[in-house]
Amino acid sequence: MSAHSVHDREPIPRYWLYGEPPAVPELRFVHIETIPERMRLYNWEVRPHRHDGLSHALLVTDGGGVLTADGVEVVFRAPALIVVPAQVVHGFRFDPGTDGHVLTMSEGFLAGVLGAAPEAELREAPALPRAWDLEAGSDEAAALERCFADIRREFRAHHAGRASAISAQVMLLLVAALRLAADRRPDEAGRDGPGVSPDLRLLARLRPMIDERFGQHWPVERYAAALGVTPGRLNAACRRVTGLSTLQLVHARLMLEARRSLIYTSHGMAEIGYALGFEDPAYFSRFFSKREGCSPQAFRRAHAGGPAEGGPAESDATGGSIDGNGLDRTGGGSPQ
Repeated sequence: MSAHSVHDREPIPRYWLYGEPPAVPELRFVHIETIPERMRLYNWEVRPHRHDGLSHALLVTDGGGVLTADGVEVVFRAPALIVVPAQVVHGFRFDPGTDGHVLTMSEGFLAGVLGAAPEAELREAPALPRAWDLEAGSDEAAALERCFADIRREFRAHHAGRASAISAQVMLLLVAALRLAADRRPDEAGRDGPGVSPDLRLLARLRPMIDERFGQHWPVERYAAALGVTPGRLNAACRRVTGLSTLQLVHARLMLEARRSLIYTSHGMAEIGYALGFEDPAYFSRFFSKREGCSPQAFRRAHAGGPAEGGPAESDATGGSIDGNGLDRTGGGSPQ
């Protein structure tokens, strides 16, 4: 695997589906397809862009190409595992005929999977864009191929317990990514994130800290101090990588947890607000309404009928996501 820096001064677009206006994904959105299913539509190339709240995992089983992540090009050859976290600027140039799987997951879905993991280090596994060349015929390559194949089979079959089965396989995928990162020798570290920008590395350290502290309502200055940088440096990095300020990232995490609590629990508004660090229920309601465009009560009514906390959410016949939220509007394409 090799890498070299690239410079692209063109504005970086945001998409929902590639080429479509941005949209906020449902909490438990998941989609999987083969690489050729989408790449044939774009002549095997997707220009650098980013998504709001969607992460990718790709298993390349034949062929190869180039991943562009935050201004750096990484060459990969099959078999290879590629992870692209949400909001990271990325693009692909695949060799024609490349095969494999593309798994797309919302931050809400990943938060639910990671929340069930007893190992804290798992939460850091998807923090940086990574591309690992695997050894052909190795046990790890075979295990990952089975993992992606099982996700695809469950996604298409609509059997009972579908969401739980997919979540279990994604957990195994995250464990595999964690072990691949841990197994790389220090002199191979550059292969996992060659040339990754200081901004992106800073964001990779910030994200698990936000996951741990968002309910404590830390000010930006406290996050910056914990990371050993100035608030201005932290805000600049956040804006360059995600287009959002540090405070907006923290608020986005609060909103994600609020939506999950409103849909998947029967807790009252005050109880949910207190759990999220809001001492005044009225302030929680204003905070939520300003960012969602409706009150917490209205949001819960609109999502009435969701599963109980911890229970699997099943899909409708469209196969758009494991919650059947219909976001797979193209009838077969996923974001790239």
